[in-house]
Amino acid sequence: MRFKPKAKRIEVDLPLDTESRNYNDVIEDMKKVNQFTLRSTLTEDRTNLAVATVKGGKLLIAPLDFAVQLRPSMHHLNVAAGDKSKGPGHESDDEEDDEPKLHAVEVQVQKRETERQAQARKNSYAYITQQEEEEAFVNLGIHGDNSVAAEQIWEKFMAAKELDHGSRKMERQAYLRAIVPPPSVTASNPHGAGPDGAAVAPGAALLPTAIGSAGGQLSETARAALPAALRALFKEHTVCSLANVRSWLDSAAAAKDAKEAALLPDKALHDAVLSLGHLKSMHRVYVVTKTGDEKTDPLRKLVVELLEAKESFKRSEFNDLSRTNNMSFSESQYNKVVKDICESRGNTWHIKNGASGI
Repeated sequence: MRFKPKAKRIEVDLPLDTESRNYNDVIEDMKKVNQFTLRSTLTEDRTNLAVATVKGGKLLIAPLDFAVQLRPSMHHLNVAAGDKSKGPGHESDDEEDDEPKLHAVEVQVQKRETERQAQARKNSYAYITQQEEEEAFVNLGIHGDNSVAAEQIWEKFMAAKELDHGSRKMERQAYLRAIVPPPSVTASNPHGAGPDGAAVAPGAALLPTAIGSAGGQLSETARAALPAALRALFKEHTVCSLANVRSWLDSAAAAKDAKEAALLPDKALHDAVLSLGHLKSMHRVYVVTKTGDEKTDPLRKLVVELLEAKESFKRSEFNDLSRTNNMSFSESQYNKVVKDICESRGNTWHIKNGASGI
């Protein structure tokens, strides 16, 4: 089994039973195989998936970044066809004449690519295939659930500090809201609401309220510094996961006074992020909805609207939505916004799964 991380390609070699009566050995040697390969293709993300296991009364849930489908690869047929095309009279390189030969060399002057041409080339099948071929495979090993490696990985996941769960009993609905926090900003309540139901302006009183609900876990210095630290993060990175937020608060120089907030519970930190007022929570990441650029923010709004429904979209879908909203834009504006929020996979744009370098 082998894996290409960037291309998200998996290959699995499965042995064939050459002693079986169903195995055909009355064929040319070049066509005989003792194994065949399963090759992966990415499946469309229609929902969020996770895998879970229970052991020793403990539940471990791990989210899946992507899913693949395995199909038989016919690569061995291409190899056989290539060997056959050489024929029995094919001369080897060693038999070629040692006399040097002259070859015509054609020199071309290539014009500098425009941004649109460069993006079209990078989206082409040939370019994507070339990038994948240049990436080396990483060999993977399979470990049983009772193996030493599996036990070590389990212990690493379970190395977190033990908690007294008996003192933290919660009602079923409260527990569900804690582990899957509802969005603090909705269409009917665009600015969120305070504890008494009153409307709250973006970035105003909701942030201290959200942090206070965590049980007064922050000092006054950290509470006051947290909004500025979060704004600095999302000014530099417009798509971040909750793990990115924690890492930034824990290690960034701009967040040193709010370092304590890296240890806040998920719900408290989630509410604190959304209380900034210019962010959307979708598909396990936070996306900046306004940057202050009057030319590109309307396009950003369309991209966010498309991604709220699903994790990916095609250029044709964006064009249809822009026509519906009577909106015109340049190619450079489109590329700037889409590349800021998404990553390209063939002819489809997928929302980023977080910020890199944090």
